[in-house]
Amino acid sequence: MNVLEVECLSKKFENTEVIKDVSFSVKEGETLVILGPSGSGKSTLLRCINNLERVDGGNIIINKKEMIKEYKNNKPIYNNKEILNQINLDTGMVFQDFNLFPHLSVKENITISLINVFKMSKEEADKKANEVLKKMDLKEKENCYPCDLSGGQKQRVSIARVLAINPKIICMDEPTSALDPELVGEVLKTIKALAKEKRTMIIVTHEIKFAEEVADRVIFMDGGIIVEEGKPEEVIKKPKKQRTKEFLKRYINLEDNSMKELDIEENKPREVISFFKEISDIPRESGNEKKIRDYLVKFAKERSLEYYTDNNFNVIIRKPASSGYENEEILGFQSHTDMICEKIESSMHDFSKDPIKLYQDGDFILANGTTLGADNGIGVAYMLAILDSDKIKGPELECIFTTQEETTMIGAKEIDGKQIKCKKIISLDNGKQGKMVISSANCLEWFGEIEIDKTNLPDDENFVKYELVYSNFLGGHSGGNIGDIKRGNPIKLGIEVISKIDEMYIESLEGGSRVNVIPRNFRISFYAKENDYEKMKEKINKQIRFFGEDGKIELNKFYTQIDKANKIENCYENSTKRKFEKIEVFSKFTTRKVINFVNRFVNGPVEYDENNNVILSANMGAVKMLENAVRFEYSLRSNDIILRNLYLENLKEIEKTNNINITWEQELKGIEPNYNSSLVEKCAKIYKEIFNVDIEVKISQGVLEGGFFNDKIKGLEYICIGADTYDVHSPKERVSIKSIGEVWDYIKQIISIK
Repeated sequence: MNVLEVECLSKKFENTEVIKDVSFSVKEGETLVILGPSGSGKSTLLRCINNLERVDGGNIIINKKEMIKEYKNNKPIYNNKEILNQINLDTGMVFQDFNLFPHLSVKENITISLINVFKMSKEEADKKANEVLKKMDLKEKENCYPCDLSGGQKQRVSIARVLAINPKIICMDEPTSALDPELVGEVLKTIKALAKEKRTMIIVTHEIKFAEEVADRVIFMDGGIIVEEGKPEEVIKKPKKQRTKEFLKRYINLEDNSMKELDIEENKPREVISFFKEISDIPRESGNEKKIRDYLVKFAKERSLEYYTDNNFNVIIRKPASSGYENEEILGFQSHTDMICEKIESSMHDFSKDPIKLYQDGDFILANGTTLGADNGIGVAYMLAILDSDKIKGPELECIFTTQEETTMIGAKEIDGKQIKCKKIISLDNGKQGKMVISSANCLEWFGEIEIDKTNLPDDENFVKYELVYSNFLGGHSGGNIGDIKRGNPIKLGIEVISKIDEMYIESLEGGSRVNVIPRNFRISFYAKENDYEKMKEKINKQIRFFGEDGKIELNKFYTQIDKANKIENCYENSTKRKFEKIEVFSKFTTRKVINFVNRFVNGPVEYDENNNVILSANMGAVKMLENAVRFEYSLRSNDIILRNLYLENLKEIEKTNNINITWEQELKGIEPNYNSSLVEKCAKIYKEIFNVDIEVKISQGVLEGGFFNDKIKGLEYICIGADTYDVHSPKERVSIKSIGEVWDYIKQIISIK
């Protein structure tokens, strides 16, 4: 039996049609999952079903009751109050940001609707609340307030509240999107249990793997229409429509695309790629390098090679000179063993223990929904292949494996310089073949905090809650990719949208991941006036036109569940006042400080040299909510100290004006260019001989560890080369197999030619 039928539904906001002639049905006990990009109409569809939005066309039939009685002059006439009350009682909504009453305890959040809407006695309501709290494993939290709960606990209370009214249909709108990654699992586990109970559920989510596990049927929406519909194994694993395929490729490996598991035997250079596969099986997030250190030590022992290691898990392995090369100068190679660990929202990959499975898509090696670790795993693999080979003839080699390059650079900072014999070091941390980096940027990084002064939202019926969401932006390396303005910075873009609103209050904000990564996402919840919507939408549309498919931007108006309750016999007095009662927000002063700081922070490429190289850049890497403060993580990279100091003067003024409290900072040293280096000359000459083109000698906004080696090794010559990698520090990271092979040939010639 169909418990829900949606017939030719349409919905407009102003002149924008967000749902266009949508029809589908849901059987009793069925779990329907709705997928689609931001702005596709998914959440609006749920709100129409839940009677929180008025439709403009079509009909919704719930438990055989029609929401729309008839149409007059092409306008819907809703059914009588009694029928609508029954429809409202048959549906329940779980919101993405919990929507709990902050001034009520956990139990009171559940009993309030039971008493006021369902007219239960307090004893009956308490009994029902106890049942659902026990079911959600939250009984011990019944007297706590929402502010005392984790995000996962808040969402489970929200689910418990819906279960208490026992609706025919449970609607869930992105139930995990507001949660920290470590809390997502507990909520998904709860929802899976409900699906096993054959509760009728309609779930909007971006958790693709979860959808595959829990759904009886999947709908993919885009542009307000249903693009594809079917069983999860059909829509998710073998989609028919190109638009569905394009969307899902952001999250998973599709069976019918060109990606396949990497076959070591089929690809050359096998010796390099096989070592890359071996180290990809070892967890090596920055700060977690013990296992890769142990692997390197074992590698050296098995080959009877001299090695050194220290408390920071740095490793140096030496290979004796070949016959005839005994009088040649020692040559060093250097790579870092750690990697940036980023993943798409739906990925369940655990970087602390899971191996990274390697896939191949044409010429590229890539992972599935996570960073690949080619930065700098390919460099590590080159060095292992060099040390392992009996065929490569050359001088004494010294391979230096450093740690925490992606975070503190403590490996290069603390390594004992007396243990390094060579004075010529080739770093293999460059992501562009045909370019030789001879100078790297000085980098300053900060964590700064603005203390949150909280207040209650003013009692004004014209305030509307908004949620502005940026997702799926390209992100990338804050040094190597900072010059690409098409990547955008969602934190800056989001604050730009709201910066001109006269009266507004921030409720929460979160975005980015770390100081050295260009952000891929940003979410901010705030209260502003109804008439501010069009002003914000205009700015958003300009951003959408510029970034296109490279990023998704969504502005949602948010209404509380009490809106729906008010439709049932007007059960709350003074509902407008109660709607905003004791809603805690940032004070107007704190809100303005947050906006001013982000808005005035000069982000992205700032200065260029005469060859159009970026020589000064800044990155607003992350914004995070702490208990009593908002924390910003930001950085500055410079190849020109004078320009750096001018920027710093302005930044310090902005920090002072907005009372930024610096809680952590570090300086990563750069390398001055040495155009007369014999190492530069030799490597440039060999590249020309092999490929018949000149290698490009560059300065970089990236930070290389050679800046710290300079202080330890007198007369050091240091360059950086490497194979073509793309979109590092993001889940789209990939490396060219062809380039790996060509750079391998180049490295072998550098070693062998005297």
